[in-house]
Amino acid sequence: MKKFKKDIWLLFYFIVFVLSVVFGSTLNQKYATVLNETKTEQIYLINQYQQTLNALFNEHETLDVLIGKEYLQNKKLNLNTFKTVLKINPMLIDIWIFSPQGQLEFSTLANINFENLKSDTNTKQWFEQVMTTNRIVIGRAYVQKSLEKWILPISKKVTNQQGETVAVISTGINFDNLYQKLNDINTSENIINVTLNNGLYPILQTQSPPSKNNPYYNLPLTEDKLFQHEMTMLKAQLEANKKTFNEEPFIQGTRNLSSTTWLYTISYNSHYQLWVSAKIPYTTALSPFKNYVIYSSLIFLLIIISIYLFFRWINNVEKSKINALTHQTEHDSLTGLPNHLLLKKYFHEQQKNTETPLVLLYIDLDNFKNINDTFGHSYGDKILIEVAERLKNNIAISTGIATRYSGDEFIILIQNNNKDLIEEYSQYLLKIISLPYYIANNIFQITCSIGIARFPYDAKDIENLLSYADNSMFIAKQGKNNYHFYSKEKHDQLMYNTEIEQELHSAIANNEISLVYQPQLDNQQRLFGVEALVRWNNKKLGFVPPDRFIKIAENSGLMPELGLYIMHKAMLEISALKTTQKLDFKLSINVSVKQFMQSSFMKKLLQACIYHAIDKNSITIEITENLFIENLAQLLPIFNQMKEHGIQLSLDDFGTGYSSLSMLKKVPFDELKIDKSFVDHITEQQTEKEMLKSIISMGKNLGMSVLAEGVETIEQVNILQEANCDLYQGYYYAKPLSIDDLTAFAIKHHATKAD
Repeated sequence: MKKFKKDIWLLFYFIVFVLSVVFGSTLNQKYATVLNETKTEQIYLINQYQQTLNALFNEHETLDVLIGKEYLQNKKLNLNTFKTVLKINPMLIDIWIFSPQGQLEFSTLANINFENLKSDTNTKQWFEQVMTTNRIVIGRAYVQKSLEKWILPISKKVTNQQGETVAVISTGINFDNLYQKLNDINTSENIINVTLNNGLYPILQTQSPPSKNNPYYNLPLTEDKLFQHEMTMLKAQLEANKKTFNEEPFIQGTRNLSSTTWLYTISYNSHYQLWVSAKIPYTTALSPFKNYVIYSSLIFLLIIISIYLFFRWINNVEKSKINALTHQTEHDSLTGLPNHLLLKKYFHEQQKNTETPLVLLYIDLDNFKNINDTFGHSYGDKILIEVAERLKNNIAISTGIATRYSGDEFIILIQNNNKDLIEEYSQYLLKIISLPYYIANNIFQITCSIGIARFPYDAKDIENLLSYADNSMFIAKQGKNNYHFYSKEKHDQLMYNTEIEQELHSAIANNEISLVYQPQLDNQQRLFGVEALVRWNNKKLGFVPPDRFIKIAENSGLMPELGLYIMHKAMLEISALKTTQKLDFKLSINVSVKQFMQSSFMKKLLQACIYHAIDKNSITIEITENLFIENLAQLLPIFNQMKEHGIQLSLDDFGTGYSSLSMLKKVPFDELKIDKSFVDHITEQQTEKEMLKSIISMGKNLGMSVLAEGVETIEQVNILQEANCDLYQGYYYAKPLSIDDLTAFAIKHHATKAD
């Protein structure tokens, strides 16, 4: 989950980074576009103003030329003609003719006064310029006092054929009307300035109309600079730009003027010697860009938020899936209880900061398999669900967790170290689990066995805690409906049994299994037969007693293989002894009921007799009564087959099990072996002696020979002989002997010679 979460958010950050780069690039392009559009607009406006001014001034230049020619031909001009011209052109205020000395000689208006143009500060500089050039000269705008109007004078000198200046023709443009016309051209937020090159007086600034109170048009630009550029430098740069422009060249840039940054474009009209410029505050020019930034930023933010929400949704979906998968992984699908994974996680969480005392109760249902086998797993599952519910609702004595460990095994892990409380709680669990279960109109009652191990007293880690509790449960299960605290001594016994089981798997392959034989004698102390007894000497465990490992072999399923090995080895050794010494006696072999239960047992027994060339009539199979009683119906046909083949059957350890007279009548036993426990006290207790006599008498009455085990004294022999016992086996005659010692014993005790 952590890796997925890390990867998906890395992908999100990568997408955000890419989108941010694209967004930044888009903003940069938009910024450049807005600036270019503004610059292009300024160029367009300047060209518009240049064309308008050129048309206007060209018209006035033509008018001045025509008037000059008329004046040269006839100095007495027709006043009506001029008035007609003025009427046609409302932009004109008047047409004047001045002498070369600057005196007014003609005007269409009466009562108009002009100061001498050569001495008037409003006209002097430009009158002098007119006298030195053949082109028209545009003067500065000023308020004509007698007219009380702003006028823009356009003047041109008139020369005769001798080149002498005879007059100066001047047309006065209504500056208010001119301003209005030029101001109407500009619908943008740009400010247009038109400035005379001579004197650097402004003759137009849009958004600044001429008025008596507006000093703007009365003052020239300071320091002969335009946008802080030297005029000479501007002219040089414009001259250089002519090579790359088809129209009037221009200069563009930015300047900080009076704490405001301006974006400007400058063009120069060389014919009329005018500077035309457009300027706009940088912030105003970027307003579309700012609006675009705000709008696009909102869109970008919405996109990022949408992507974030989408990724968070994916993350939440994956988190939900992983949580569901984790829950499925950590919980039992049937009961909904936590499983072993969550159990271990819970244990480790409790031990992070401190060794919190914990108690693990390992619960196993007794004989639960019978319910599954009899009623089916659907019934068993419903019982398991109910057991889980009871356990979950009864974690009463402390904080803890109830889990289904496997099959019909449950584990409760609680925080507690009070043994008395744990004992009471265990008794309570036994009680609630044993309550009836109502399943589909059926009532079931089951019990459980509980193994208890404590942390940190019994084990320091969860694995050992589980193992110890499991072992304790195994001990409790021997009595069922019980609980058992972990005991190191009993645990060691179980561990030793486990080691025995593991080593048994390789005992035959490692040639660790050997046989000894205990002689069986008759009343003449002649060798009648021997009982084959198994011995195991392990390299790791040393000598392991038969009563220890035989039961383990039976429980672990190893007995059929081990029993077959013992059968073959006993037949091999005894057959060789009898053949070499030409002796004849019987061989008794103990057979586990697990061997009998194998369908191939009889076949393997007969094959062994043939393989080792041993007479079937000399073989006696011993079986203990407490092992075959439950399986009598299945084993009885095998017993009958043995009789048919002449193989004898001996009932071993008679009196220690649950055999009855009716059962003894059903099974074709040839021999009855009295257990040692009935022989031990016959010399001391009369009741024991009488019981022994009764057993011998019963055996004989049923047609069986009787053999007494555990005979250790002559007194016991005398009593047994007095009771008409047939055969004897015990330390009085011989301990279990190796095959070599048995050979000597057989020769000594005059075993019957084989024919």
